[in-house]
Amino acid sequence: MANVYLKFLQNIASLEPIQFKHKDLSPTAILLLNERAVKDFEEQPLKVTQAMGFNALGSPANLHRKINELLDAGMISLSYVGTNRRTKYLYITKVAFDYFQTKSKAMLEAVETRAWSRTFEKFSSSPKASV
Repeated sequence: MANVYLKFLQNIASLEPIQFKHKDLSPTAILLLNERAVKDFEEQPLKVTQAMGFNALGSPANLHRKINELLDAGMISLSYVGTNRRTKYLYITKVAFDYFQTKSKAMLEAVETRAWSRTFEKFSSSPKASV
């Protein structure tokens, strides 16, 4: 029995060097980017101060460094909303969107591979296949 998640990891491993040739991101920065992407998917804004409050990912100072790491990599951007210049919001960029699209494609390929594998297993184990 093939493991879909392991196939997904295999697909991602083959893509990582292509995706991150401009800069390697730390695991914490990737987790922070994932948090931002989920908020984006939920159509919820995310302030810098809120991102720095993700205590499960690290201290506020560490998260601030990770925000800068993502900014330097071009994965997120900062912007103000309205006239309030004190509150900055984090937004994913096209680079980040493409990164998640690539991950999605790898996940779909893993699932499709597993679905094809199941079909093949059913066909090869059926009595008609041995005729």
